[in-house]
Amino acid sequence: MSGIYDQVQNPIPRNGFFYTPTLPELQERIEQLPAKEKALVYTFVTQAMNACYDLVENEILNKEVFGG
Repeated sequence: MSGIYDQVQNPIPRNGFFYTPTLPELQERIEQLPAKEKALVYTFVTQAMNACYDLVENEILNKEVFGG
């Protein structure tokens, strides 16, 4: 691939040690937990997704290549 992908790098580190489920698979797994754990896991997952959003927003989308 060329173009924009040559100018930016994904700021989110990838750990190949763990399986990467789809979001629906992850939600299905969380839904199988007891209510107390489910609430805590949803909190952590949402916080992680927000942190990933901020990484992309700050490291990629605000770059000049995207007009930021």
